[in-house]
Amino acid sequence: MSLEWIPSDDRVLRLEDDLAGVFNIHSVTDRGPGQALVFAGEFLRSPDLVYAQIGERFKARGYMALLRRERGQDLVVALPAPAVAGRSRPWLHPLLFVLTVLSTWMSGTLQWVFGNADRLGIAPDANLSLGATWQLMLANWTHGLPFAVALLGILGVHEFGHYFVARHYKLDVSLPYFIPFPLNYLTGTLGAVIRIQSPFQSRKALFDVGIAGPLAGLAVAIPVLALGMSQAQVVAIAPGQGGMSFGEPLLFQWMARLIVGARPPGTDIVMNPLLMAGWWGLLITALNLFPVSQLDGGHIAYALFGRWHRVLARGMFLAAVLVAILRSPSYAVMMVLVLMMGLDHPPALDDLTPVGTPRRILGSLTLIAFFLLFTPVPLAQF
Repeated sequence: MSLEWIPSDDRVLRLEDDLAGVFNIHSVTDRGPGQALVFAGEFLRSPDLVYAQIGERFKARGYMALLRRERGQDLVVALPAPAVAGRSRPWLHPLLFVLTVLSTWMSGTLQWVFGNADRLGIAPDANLSLGATWQLMLANWTHGLPFAVALLGILGVHEFGHYFVARHYKLDVSLPYFIPFPLNYLTGTLGAVIRIQSPFQSRKALFDVGIAGPLAGLAVAIPVLALGMSQAQVVAIAPGQGGMSFGEPLLFQWMARLIVGARPPGTDIVMNPLLMAGWWGLLITALNLFPVSQLDGGHIAYALFGRWHRVLARGMFLAAVLVAILRSPSYAVMMVLVLMMGLDHPPALDDLTPVGTPRRILGSLTLIAFFLLFTPVPLAQF
């Protein structure tokens, strides 16, 4: 075998020493000043057993270690470590949370007021002033709390599921940023996000962080949905009556059949605060499980399939575009955001070690759950 070497300098020799005993080097390629050094060869032990050792040694020298395989050859890539990002403003988390509590409380109260207009003596065609609306909200403010508490509980548990698993893997992760959106009375929020500013060490870490949020959120959303259904009323829809229709995912339909029972034709379930919060919980989880980019589903898909996730991502994206065109234009906004983020998911540092059979089974079931939680037309006027 012919071996190709670049002229050795101190940094190459030091990194070669770090790989001694764990990686048999065939060749070294320098991609230029400030760029990567690529060591090609073969591992002497399983990559998952030696990555932590290589990673720590490279880190001490100012490099990140990336494990790759190209053309049947193992690679260890020494990439100059990026500059540490500035810390977030710690006061921003509680401020956004308080604002989101207020906006979701307003949303829940408005929903209750509009849903109980007859009881409050409000005519169907009444055009309430801003002052009158505020008076009604303040007089009935307690009715907005169930929705706010339930929805923020679902969102918060989802994000803290990501947060605690990310901390377990020693990732640089922020506390959740809740996003208030008082202009939308249906939710009062655009959700919550966390920032992970360090790369994932392995596909296992990527998988565990990605799946923790949806599973934790569903553990709250499903009981909230069930409790809301147990309090729900089924009413007849009068001919010509207008209103808003909420699409029913398969899981919603199954739970309604079990808890509410069979619904006669021409009837519908009246959305109460808990039922509304649980419904949003299912939809938010479904959107997060969309297997593209750096959404939760994208994390899971890349962890399971590696570079082959691109095929799944492109297929699902095209399907979503068709849904947006044919059924629900509201999904077009999400597709634009996905394109801005990029369809593909970046690899983990150790991109060689598979996640193992138990995670493959759990991940596959979770991605399939997307179809139980998704509805092609979430909201529609009738």
